[in-house]
Amino acid sequence: MANTTGKKFGGRKKGTPNKDTAILRERIDALLQDEWDNILTDLKELKPKERIDVFTTLLEYSLPKLSRTENSHLINENDEVEADLSQLTTEELKDLIAIYEKLGVRTPKI
Repeated sequence: MANTTGKKFGGRKKGTPNKDTAILRERIDALLQDEWDNILTDLKELKPKERIDVFTTLLEYSLPKLSRTENSHLINENDEVEADLSQLTTEELKDLIAIYEKLGVRTPKI
């Protein structure tokens, strides 16, 4: 007889992590650690555009995606990014400028 009460019986309780997912993540993490030097070598052999594509793809797994509403305050009416850099240290600003220069992107106005 089917459960028509709308209440959940059996199975995992809400918030309980999936054991298979945890095991898979541990295995992937171990593989990445073991193969890290090879991965870096392979990345260096890629063309710059391919390397950026790989970085972009990998970032999706390490950083949460921002929704358009969360970051829309950074976009002005000309679709240009406007960010408040006043909270960054001098070292962080230098690092940011170095990244822009490596990517061949015009350095933002500071």
